[in-house]
Amino acid sequence: MTRQKLSVRRQLRHRSVCVAILLALVNGLGSTFAWACRENAMIVFDASGSMALFRDGSSKIDVARKAAADVLPDVTKYRPTGLVTYGGGKGPACTDVDLRVEPQVRSGGKILAALDKIKPDGATPLSQGVRLATETLQRRDVPGVVVVVTDGLENCGGRTCELARKLKSQASNIRIHVISFFLHGRRIDTLTCLTEATKGVYTSANSLESLRNALRELLSCQRISQLNVLQ
Repeated sequence: MTRQKLSVRRQLRHRSVCVAILLALVNGLGSTFAWACRENAMIVFDASGSMALFRDGSSKIDVARKAAADVLPDVTKYRPTGLVTYGGGKGPACTDVDLRVEPQVRSGGKILAALDKIKPDGATPLSQGVRLATETLQRRDVPGVVVVVTDGLENCGGRTCELARKLKSQASNIRIHVISFFLHGRRIDTLTCLTEATKGVYTSANSLESLRNALRELLSCQRISQLNVLQ
């Protein structure tokens, strides 16, 4: 066999080895990223009476629905996501808390359908809503995040910061994020205690764009996005 043919064979063998190594790395990264995105999510959505109020020509509930419609179909492809609402007129004001969608992949359509049926009414049993969301995640025994979208503070006697302390010790694998929606000039310590105790994020949104960005940032699985770029 000539030296030239030997050289060509060596080059081909080297390339095959490199390709095999690259594929193994990508597959390994895929497993890592997919595992990271199994972190379940629950959205806790404010459907109290104040969400019917208008801001900049649209009701807050309609702005929130539009933001959700822009974000959820995409993010729920990768992350099991569910929905809890409080308010909405299904029962007495301070007990009107409902698990509407269990965490599941590709739940965007179900969540949006549930939001479309809501007619804002009632009070803000925020603590009870967060408790129901965390209990739903705990039953699955996997890490999770709760994203609260609220335009008001707890007004049904719930002790939000006491709940936060309990979650810190009893649900250490669950983080609480809070998006305050058009909460101008209001005391937010009963909201930030939730995020601080659970290592979550507190942010505010006062427009369709800012709410859309906040939902995408808190619900998206960034590592999956990186994997898509690699592939």
